[in-house]
Amino acid sequence: MPISWNYCSQSFRPGEIDLLGRVFEQLLEERQLPNCGAQAEALAARLISVYQSGARDVELLKKLTLHS
Repeated sequence: MPISWNYCSQSFRPGEIDLLGRVFEQLLEERQLPNCGAQAEALAARLISVYQSGARDVELLKKLTLHS
């Protein structure tokens, strides 16, 4: 089942992409998930959604991503 993306006009700056990438890698490592596949895609989608909602602190991003 393909993931449905709701794109908005917000773009990410390089520093934001770096932050999201680091948090994503940490979450994958902590959850012992591969960096590709449906679980990784769902995790990335939740992380981006949490970030777009205003969370910027790394630990808060991780917590909200895992519990959303």
